[in-house]
Amino acid sequence: MIGAQVRTAQDLGFRFHATRGSMTRSTEDGGLPPRSVTQAAEEVLADSERLVRAYHDPAPGALIRVALAPCSPFSVTTELMTATAELAERLDVRLHTHLAEDPDEDAYCLATYGCRPVEYFDSVGWMTDRTWVAHCIHPDEAELAALAAAGVGVAHCPSSHMLIAGGTAAIREMRGLGMAVGIGCDGSASTDHASLWLETRSALLLGRYRGGPTTMTARDALDLATRGSARCPGRADELGHLRPGACGDLVVWDTPEVALAGALTDPVEAWLRCAPSRAWATVVGGRVLLADGHPQLPALEEKLREHARAARRIQGLY
Repeated sequence: MIGAQVRTAQDLGFRFHATRGSMTRSTEDGGLPPRSVTQAAEEVLADSERLVRAYHDPAPGALIRVALAPCSPFSVTTELMTATAELAERLDVRLHTHLAEDPDEDAYCLATYGCRPVEYFDSVGWMTDRTWVAHCIHPDEAELAALAAAGVGVAHCPSSHMLIAGGTAAIREMRGLGMAVGIGCDGSASTDHASLWLETRSALLLGRYRGGPTTMTARDALDLATRGSARCPGRADELGHLRPGACGDLVVWDTPEVALAGALTDPVEAWLRCAPSRAWATVVGGRVLLADGHPQLPALEEKLREHARAARRIQGLY
């Protein structure tokens, strides 16, 4: 499926950092996923290398890159985690996984590996600046300091945290330690909107809810969504900012005029605190992908009809 996703991203002009996920520890082996969705470690590693060699573009400004992404301590073996870290080092690509998402992860890692999740993460060779992780809600202070010292980044997924009700990450503390913290919207299992505007606003609200009204400003949230998000996949030099030498990526947001009435002193605060905004124009690498609020995609209506047919089939509505 990654090949299909890459081809679609190329057709659309998206900037796409694909992650080759993997699950090798089924319920029969003491893991979380059913056997039907797991693969042998040899198959995972061979396909990971194939995808990197086929699609990963290390050149500056590249639109397509590939990272390696074993799912979680619940779903992959120690051997695969170690081998994936070694493969990423050899191929010079990024690493991604879930870490410290749920208190159950602490109990599972203690029972299965004899240590807490961050200690296990370190023992399999993932404590490196080529790694970024999703969630990272439950490390203690010493573990957070160790992650920061190693250069590990965090994708903060506010809506997912609230929908699952498993807590929220210590974003202010992470940023204070110099960690790369970006915005994620997680997958459709735990959030369906995929709106980075809504995730950025939710990060602002959760930051204040956790730490008080002065702990997170709209500009802090904007920094998470732009420069922080660029740092996580290792692209701080060319993404997340507009200056000479950067890629030509930008979004122009549209907020209803009535909603902005009286918002005179701080447009960034108004952008996140007033009515919902939608992307009005989107440019990637200098190419306009969204204009006047409409995707500039060929045969969009036909593709939506195909999508609806597939969705009905998957949901058993035929």
